[in-house]
Amino acid sequence: MGYPGYPQQNWQGGGHPRPPGYAGPVPDRSGPGLAITSGILGLGAGGVLLTQTIMLLSDIPSGVEVPTGWTVMNVMHFAVVGIVLLGAVLVFARQLAGAFLLVAGAVLTVAVLLLDPALAEGVWGSMLGALPDFEPSGDYANYFKAMFEFGNEQAVLRFVAFVLGVILLTIAVLPPSLDWLRGPTRSNHDPYRQGW
Repeated sequence: MGYPGYPQQNWQGGGHPRPPGYAGPVPDRSGPGLAITSGILGLGAGGVLLTQTIMLLSDIPSGVEVPTGWTVMNVMHFAVVGIVLLGAVLVFARQLAGAFLLVAGAVLTVAVLLLDPALAEGVWGSMLGALPDFEPSGDYANYFKAMFEFGNEQAVLRFVAFVLGVILLTIAVLPPSLDWLRGPTRSNHDPYRQGW
């Protein structure tokens, strides 16, 4: 209600008229779905790789001296798990660094699973079922044959970690995920809205 002689003020607009052609703020179309999915995939990849490594260590009889290559492989697995899990936590906290840690963790997950036969001689033997369906032909060939034969839990866990790493690498840095992690941009800010 205005007083006689005074024009009515537009309080929602801050009392200032909008410039010609200004339609209002641009809606933020990037939702949290893709970023949250990448965080969940990061938790999955890290959890599966951690489970695989702990199970492998628990299968080694006590008193047996573990070769250096096997120790390096297991330490690398734990380091990658730490990176992936930290990235997932940061994504859930809506920190942009989380997406980049997830990408680095996804690359490292795939890399360590591909490098394991070079580091740990005979690691393919830990993935064999009761009756393997192939003739041994070299560490790399045996490793991938054993992994895709799904002979035991080690083979299944390594395969699942590998697949989750590849999927995570694909979606962690897609633009909608990064846009949501960056938060609202200046283009979404309405300078005429006072927020009262």
